[in-house]
Amino acid sequence: MRYGVMLNMDYEHYPRGAVLAVFQSIKSALEEKGFRQDGRAFTIGLPPGEACDLARGALEEAAARHDEEVYAYVKEFYGFDVSKATNLLVPGGMEIDVTELEGIELGNLGS
Repeated sequence: MRYGVMLNMDYEHYPRGAVLAVFQSIKSALEEKGFRQDGRAFTIGLPPGEACDLARGALEEAAARHDEEVYAYVKEFYGFDVSKATNLLVPGGMEIDVTELEGIELGNLGS
């Protein structure tokens, strides 16, 4: 089971360079804990409780080794079960039409 952590930084209220430096620090701490970056999320193959504990620990480590107040730059930091995520780029079940074709034998496909 993959568990994901979403990290959204507050670029709106703080200087981009400072926020980016804090992001890099948090990213490094998460990767050191075994998370891998998957788009805007960081994922790991652990149960939710263990994954959340590791993610919180990574954030605390980043705060301890960074000069700035890390928590001020973090807008959102939440976890989720990756298998329960919905990819909104894929059509929903109601949007997919299934058409049965008559006269096609499975043995003839790909010939």
